[in-house]
Amino acid sequence: MNCLEFRRRLGTMPRVMDAAMQAHLAECVPCRAAWQQAQHFESRIESALRISVPEGLVDDVILAQTTVHRRFALGSRRVLAIAASVLIALGAGGVLYRHLQAQTLPALAVAHMPPEIDSLDLTRDISAAAVHADFSQRHLVLRGPVPAGTTYVHLCLVGPYPAMHMVTRRDGEPVAVLYLPHKHVAHARNFTREGWVGREMPLGKGSLVLLTNRGSRAPFHAIATAWRQAIEGPANTPARAPLAP
Repeated sequence: MNCLEFRRRLGTMPRVMDAAMQAHLAECVPCRAAWQQAQHFESRIESALRISVPEGLVDDVILAQTTVHRRFALGSRRVLAIAASVLIALGAGGVLYRHLQAQTLPALAVAHMPPEIDSLDLTRDISAAAVHADFSQRHLVLRGPVPAGTTYVHLCLVGPYPAMHMVTRRDGEPVAVLYLPHKHVAHARNFTREGWVGREMPLGKGSLVLLTNRGSRAPFHAIATAWRQAIEGPANTPARAPLAP
């Protein structure tokens, strides 16, 4: 098993480890680090979905109810009910916020990268025929030329969304390009997350995500324009739009 295959399996089933993966993990330090990062990310998601009740909270509430003066019992119960409701609402709101943040396109894109990290090291251009063939497996047809400097293409899942994962190099900097034909974002915006700089943008009925941890956003506009022309055709390439805050 090579590193790319190990990380693809890790990205698909981060909690599953078969004998081949265990053998590779024992001898490959970078993949061991990627595995540890994936376990950490999974643990963060699990903890975000878990609401812990402080120890003794029920006993404290019962004790407060039984010791309050009887003539204030009704009012006390109302206060306790309101306080409990507020605490539950705050806890649930925090969990929901963390869960929603983990499901944003930037979060899913960054979480997708550890199993594919070696693709950023590839430097030899792949043939246009190979790119067309992989796109056709998603029933997608390129309407323009494949961008120069494209060194990698692969069918992937970014979270639950089918995607095409490419790497295109410009001025020596590799940029991961994720095309999600069925996931649409309303506006283009930049993001920074866990050491990655990125940009998400609408592309027809889908979206394009560019990200790198090897450089800056300097190549993003040229690479995005090239892939927009490849996917939609040169006539459908709009002028550069301002980024949403």
